[in-house]
Amino acid sequence: MNIFEIHPSRAQLVLLIAGHLSLAFAVAVYVEPASLRLPAIALILLLGIRESVQELRQGRFVLHCGRYGCGIALRRGEQPYFYGKYKVYATRWFAILKLTNNGKCRTLILNPDRFESTSSYHRLRYLLRRLEQSGAA
Repeated sequence: MNIFEIHPSRAQLVLLIAGHLSLAFAVAVYVEPASLRLPAIALILLLGIRESVQELRQGRFVLHCGRYGCGIALRRGEQPYFYGKYKVYATRWFAILKLTNNGKCRTLILNPDRFESTSSYHRLRYLLRRLEQSGAA
């Protein structure tokens, strides 16, 4: 049984906040009229707060890989969501999992700190790569 519990990522949250703060700093330095600068900085900071809260609200969910036919299922609480098609974009440090079902898409950025252990993360990457090579995706 291939079940993986996915947690919120601290690294992704830190990068999200750092990106918004650096953009706000760049706007503060390079945008000249104060009438444009202040609203732009406020908007960037509010969007950063909104996205950070969204990231934290996602909470934990469970990813079932290969158990339900050839697809992937995400379960949050008791409600499962089934995805028949998926694509994996792997890099050295993380993997992007794009899930598609009935025209609805969901994208997950998976890195080791979202899992209970790095071995669990590597096991999921191996499993996804093997399923994709077999043509199940």
